[in-house]
Amino acid sequence: MAKLVLSLGDDILGYHFLEKDRFTIGRKPSNDMHIDDASVSKEHAAIITVGNDQILEDLGSTNGTLVNGRKIGKHILQNNDTIDIGRYQLRYINQKAKPGMDFDRTIMMMPVINLKKGEGSGDTVTNVEVPADRAVSVARAANINSPLGGVNGVSGTHAGQTLELKRPLATFGKPGVQVAVINRRPHGYTITHVEGKKFPQVNNKTIGEVACPLADGDEIEVGGEKLKFFMSK
Repeated sequence: MAKLVLSLGDDILGYHFLEKDRFTIGRKPSNDMHIDDASVSKEHAAIITVGNDQILEDLGSTNGTLVNGRKIGKHILQNNDTIDIGRYQLRYINQKAKPGMDFDRTIMMMPVINLKKGEGSGDTVTNVEVPADRAVSVARAANINSPLGGVNGVSGTHAGQTLELKRPLATFGKPGVQVAVINRRPHGYTITHVEGKKFPQVNNKTIGEVACPLADGDEIEVGGEKLKFFMSK
């Protein structure tokens, strides 16, 4: 099981196992990791488990969140990553998180979809940190030859809108309640549960923890909105 080792300078202060789907870090006592220090925001960062991956997300903190010395918005954690939060350091330990990224991991780190209509509407789309140039070029090359699809908003935040899923990753739902990501891959599109106690539904059937393939005409329900997936002809 993955864990975080908390330290300040040369002193190790303790460790926490990442047993929850969403693990929060911050100055408020209600956080899963409570760090009572002025350099840490009340709700500083969160780690979200998606399948075998764990994604670190800065929650708009005052001092930012760094991984291996680099400021991030979102970052897929890898074994022995060093996270700076305020004056504190966290070492991410997970033997299953191997160094380097395969194609699916690279896809998840690419920028989120630019909406053809309704850009910036609601709070359902999340910005994602861009990885190194090599990883970006790999994902772009794969993206050119992959099929193009999109969603029509039936009800909720994107009702009446048509969103083309040109980029590798798009996030839908309501943060803190239920969130899912739609991934564009060479062989098609999949939807994956990211956050929330309840899983999204596809065609009135609850999806599991693994990525669920999407087909033309599939109806998606996530975070209080309904979407109809389509493939371009």
